[in-house]
Amino acid sequence: MPVPFRDLSREDDAGVAGYLRFVDEPDGKGIRGALFVVSSRGEPLDFSFTRVDLRGGFLWRQGEAKRQAVAALAKSLFEAARRAPTVLIALADEVSPRVFTEDIEVGVPLCRVSTGEIEIQAASEEKERLSDAVDLFWVNGQPPPDSPARSLVDALNGRNILIEPFERASIGIREAFDRNASGHMVDKAV
Repeated sequence: MPVPFRDLSREDDAGVAGYLRFVDEPDGKGIRGALFVVSSRGEPLDFSFTRVDLRGGFLWRQGEAKRQAVAALAKSLFEAARRAPTVLIALADEVSPRVFTEDIEVGVPLCRVSTGEIEIQAASEEKERLSDAVDLFWVNGQPPPDSPARSLVDALNGRNILIEPFERASIGIREAFDRNASGHMVDKAV
């Protein structure tokens, strides 16, 4: 006689989260980026990555070359995505608030996460304090309480995995570029 059970993993479909990660290259001449898409349980669903040369020189205002590089990477990663995420999440210390207020308009809820004390917030961003250690800066306002984006963020936060995928994305970037030493743009699906 079979054991009675209920598969809870099939009942939990809160959507998918896209994590944007941007890492400076060791030589400082470029930036590597990834879009890591995970389920509400943190399961990997898609991973795209690319790199861009970092323009430099005295003609650029401080921080502008990096902002432009991050915007270019984000556009490439969005075009390569195989799944449309329910919500996009980026680290506030890696992404200037101007990237998603002046350079790119995204059609899904997007927040920048701050886990430190330094917070740079655009006037149009709405701040949400999740805990003593985590703040969210919503680019187009917080999603409504009954929205799929809100349910997804709450599910990830409730499982204590809201921040963790950023580390896996960093590992994925290192691994991808170690295997692809030529530095050419590539993308890879999980």
